[in-house]
Amino acid sequence: MQTIKINPSDLKVIFWNKVLDNAFLKQKTIQKDFFQKIDRLDKLRKDSDYNTGSISSSSSWLLFSMVLFFKPQIIMEVGSFIGKSTISMALTADLNIDQNKCEIYCCDSSNKIIFPDISTTTIKQFHKTSSTEMLKSFSSETKFDIIHLDGRLQKEDFVLLSKNITEKTIFILDDFEGIVKGVINYLNLVNNSLISRKTHLLINTINNEIAGRYGLLEKSTTAVVIPTNYINFTNQ
Repeated sequence: MQTIKINPSDLKVIFWNKVLDNAFLKQKTIQKDFFQKIDRLDKLRKDSDYNTGSISSSSSWLLFSMVLFFKPQIIMEVGSFIGKSTISMALTADLNIDQNKCEIYCCDSSNKIIFPDISTTTIKQFHKTSSTEMLKSFSSETKFDIIHLDGRLQKEDFVLLSKNITEKTIFILDDFEGIVKGVINYLNLVNNSLISRKTHLLINTINNEIAGRYGLLEKSTTAVVIPTNYINFTNQ
């Protein structure tokens, strides 16, 4: 008898459709205002000591959709720059009124850019602070629900990070293509046993067909690693 095989491409389609469908009702009412707020952050580039790239509007909306879907209470981010990813997640957390308030911790090793106060979500910025220095500041009692990596983790980070993750921690990886930081971060997470291919699923970047269906026109290089305990089979 032949078995039914579900490959990573199948899983990617299921994941992104589920996450984006959940945000669809919000799409018509808040998406325009959301993108306007995110686009305005570009003016903060003038305050940067190191001016680098930032995430696309599509990646911003994917972050919005994932925070809306999973409802994290503690988020940690490496590589915040002008705040597009941080604010995307914060504005979404504002909408999750059926849970305790969310907290976001983020660092930028090169800049001291103060984000505008446009969200009620608590944002703790670590200015001109490396990921290693930020991670050293957390006690083992702090457990991250979502970790967004828009910067490359350092060797010491993996030992430090091990005390702050659980079997339900979700990793969101920016620049997941080729051999750049997103792929390197993923491989290092595996090699340092923070995630396992047996207990975690890699959701690759969204394809153009799915993105276009939800009005996302810019390229996104966002990938996600979710623990298998987030997957349940149901009859409906």
